[in-house]
Amino acid sequence: MQYKLGKYQSINQETRWATVEEIKRSSTYINLHSENYPTAGIPIMSDGHEAYVDGADTHTLIFGATGSKKTRLFCMPILNYFVKAGESFVATDPKGELYARTSGIARANGYKTVVLNFRDIGMGDMWNPLYIPYEMYHNGQRELAISMLNDFVRTIASPQLENTKDVFWPEMACSLALANLLLLMEAGKPEEVNVSSLAALCTNAASEKLKKLSENMRMDTIAGLNYKNIFTSAEKTLQSIMVSLFGMIRIFTTQKNLTNMLSGNTVDISNFGQEKTAVYLIIPDEKSTYHFLITTFIKQAYEVLIAEAQKTADRQLPVRVNFVLDEFCNLPQIPDMPSMISAARSRNMRYFLVAQSLHQLKSRYGEDANTIKGNCDNWVFLTSKELELLEEISALCGSYCSPGGVNRRLISVSELQRLDKAKGEALIMHSRQYPVISEIADIDDYEMFKGYETIQLSNYEMPEAEMFDLEQFYRDVINEIRPLPFS
Repeated sequence: MQYKLGKYQSINQETRWATVEEIKRSSTYINLHSENYPTAGIPIMSDGHEAYVDGADTHTLIFGATGSKKTRLFCMPILNYFVKAGESFVATDPKGELYARTSGIARANGYKTVVLNFRDIGMGDMWNPLYIPYEMYHNGQRELAISMLNDFVRTIASPQLENTKDVFWPEMACSLALANLLLLMEAGKPEEVNVSSLAALCTNAASEKLKKLSENMRMDTIAGLNYKNIFTSAEKTLQSIMVSLFGMIRIFTTQKNLTNMLSGNTVDISNFGQEKTAVYLIIPDEKSTYHFLITTFIKQAYEVLIAEAQKTADRQLPVRVNFVLDEFCNLPQIPDMPSMISAARSRNMRYFLVAQSLHQLKSRYGEDANTIKGNCDNWVFLTSKELELLEEISALCGSYCSPGGVNRRLISVSELQRLDKAKGEALIMHSRQYPVISEIADIDDYEMFKGYETIQLSNYEMPEAEMFDLEQFYRDVINEIRPLPFS
């Protein structure tokens, strides 16, 4: 035991920089000019011709202020790595740059390409956020479906929940929205279960009929209980709840192109882990209007892929799925993110989370930020003026005793702020290895990724959203033509 613990007894060398040999031993070598790569992951070292990457099942956290080249040094290259390694990915793409730089090579390598384009609505794919919950609700996975619906409602409500001190009104509005969704699940035809139908159920015009229907619903059901708690409220209270609810779903009533896009479905999430798939979530970076939809998609994709992994003998997806979430902290909080990042690794899924600052991460996830950080074995630092982040990075790199007997940090806060952007310098804490400051190749240094033509997106014909007819349903129930759900 004395011998085995000997290396931990030194008082002079708590830490040091990793050697090139140690980096090579702890990562996978890739000849970037090869036709196919043995694996993919963040580059620990890369000159644009050769790279040593982390191909293990580890999550990565990348910190860098605006303009620090996070996208050019890491996001763009790793998407190309994934393509060459035959791995699927889901990438948030705030400017559309990732799609422009990688869709061509993805197509050339036989990838199925999925594009949810919230910058140019009408170009790309259609996705109905209620389609998967509806399928699960009617296929024996009712609890998971209700959980998905609840996550969807909470995500829609996140601006109100985060920006008010009195959460009573948005909380009650969430309860009513969930009850309306459950009614859609029970009474709506598949083509009627969409956000347009939800929006119609969330109006004052619908509330009177919903109130009458709810009078005969059982209190031991979620929908019945939620309806009765709300519709037995005082008139002024009910009106305030309805105002809050309408604020939540306003976007579905004012943007017809968006609601039509969200009423069809051309995306099969279950295949992401079965066949090579490149998924681009293109969102405007100048406004956050559609960010809640990206959060919903990411959570749904995780839930579906977990279920798909559970069907296999080894509980892993046949094709690894990588989530590259640029501007991670600008998205509304992803429900259960700490649990997701903990469980994903064993199912052959990885997360690459890109954040501008530690403050941003804590503001979005609170104490859960520590769990998220703790589950990311790889940390990448590019630049920041945030003292808390600089102090944490400096402390994590450790201290050593200089020849003069002075104890000092391996890298100080001041030195961290002087990493050379032009050279692509990045401080990388890779798994359990000593830290390293590496020069990472810019995307323009990779000649093998050039010459591929970007897939041009074309306009698609969006069908009019089919609506659930509450009037007809109400008459059918009154005339005993159709049964009342939850009765």
